[in-house]
Amino acid sequence: MSRAAEYATAIVVAIHLLINVVHGVAHREQHVGLAPSGSVFVITVVLILPLVAIALVWAVQERLGLVLLSLSMLASLLFGMYHHFLIISPDHVHSQPAGPWGITFALTAYGLLITEAIGTYVGVYCLRLRELDG
Repeated sequence: MSRAAEYATAIVVAIHLLINVVHGVAHREQHVGLAPSGSVFVITVVLILPLVAIALVWAVQERLGLVLLSLSMLASLLFGMYHHFLIISPDHVHSQPAGPWGITFALTAYGLLITEAIGTYVGVYCLRLRELDG
């Protein structure tokens, strides 16, 4: 994989992580909790696995890292889409009261949706390029 692809992958994960931190603060400020299983999913799949994937991409396990990146970002995308946009719950973007933290919650939910879609695409695209190259 090219250095440009490595940098693009790292940037996607870094932006994703930054938006996740802000979204987590908005969750806390809005008093929107997750079930224990949801918290475990977010910590493991949404936060930790993309970082592990990037470490693998930059190390010697590039293919495994790209697969892990693609799968973790896709799983994060589906989880966020379901919780923030499909089911009506305290975690839904339209359930947030007006105000700075409600707006932050909604904007970061959309930001996560976008970065997770891009992250999934970047992972699959880079994996495909790698497979075509050899």
